[in-house]
Amino acid sequence: MTDKIPRFVFIFLAIGLVAASQSGNLIRIGDAHPTAIAAWRLLLASILMLPFGWKSLGQIRRLSARDLGLLVLAGLALAGHLITWIAAVQHTSVANAAVFFAVNPVITASAAYLVFGERVSPRLAIAVALGVGGVAVIGLHDLDVSPRSLAGDGLSLLCSVLFTVYFLAGKRLRSRLDSGAYVCAVYGVAGMASMAALVALGGPIVDYSARNWVCFGLMALVPTMIGHTAFNHALRYLDASRVSAATLSEPAMAGLVAWWAWGEPLTGATLAGYLLISASVLALVFDLKRKPLASPAPQSAMQS
Repeated sequence: MTDKIPRFVFIFLAIGLVAASQSGNLIRIGDAHPTAIAAWRLLLASILMLPFGWKSLGQIRRLSARDLGLLVLAGLALAGHLITWIAAVQHTSVANAAVFFAVNPVITASAAYLVFGERVSPRLAIAVALGVGGVAVIGLHDLDVSPRSLAGDGLSLLCSVLFTVYFLAGKRLRSRLDSGAYVCAVYGVAGMASMAALVALGGPIVDYSARNWVCFGLMALVPTMIGHTAFNHALRYLDASRVSAATLSEPAMAGLVAWWAWGEPLTGATLAGYLLISASVLALVFDLKRKPLASPAPQSAMQS
């Protein structure tokens, strides 16, 4: 067995990061409730993934009761992560939400060490420090520390913790399920949980404008089917802490598209933050080159 990570993993992860980073820009297309966006985003993504995963869905029947519980936990955590992220942005500034969520690689690395014994290399530590610093610099000029932002800030931290739970549960399950089976199942569980929450809140199920349906479809296709699927595929080969650290590049990519699409200004602080994030990505790339291949997982058409 080779000790090198297949190049396709890095290509797919890079594409996934670009896709996932556009979530905030795509949300602007619609005006539906955060729970509705999360529910339809996830359900549509699960349906779109069926052609890639239906042949291997039988693997789920072979899971132990404990692993089935982990699959449900991963889906619930993903649903909670998406809902709390959108709600956080609605209750605090985007800068606050980004800065507080940027601590996720630290939370994930700490939890992955405790759960899986994943060790943090010096290069990974440098990558995380540079990335968190870059996000902080970008958000510093718009950071709001007033009491009225506390609810949103708390939601951002909760969102970060839920992302870690989703990642760590997925890391364990990816050694038992291939990519297609896992993402179909976890998106489906998350979508049904979000839809149940929407019903409980009394929101409409299908009565949305054409603009919102475009939003739902694009959110399902771009940040979910491409973005999150790339993250979950990478978990087959990479430590959860390293995949989480890679997501620190998202604010820079989101900001550049927002500048191009919405005319949002690029300040000196923003550009400085982007440079730090770029340095973070370089440090992470050098760290990944030294990372050995993980143990094999079941094969499918989703895997290279």
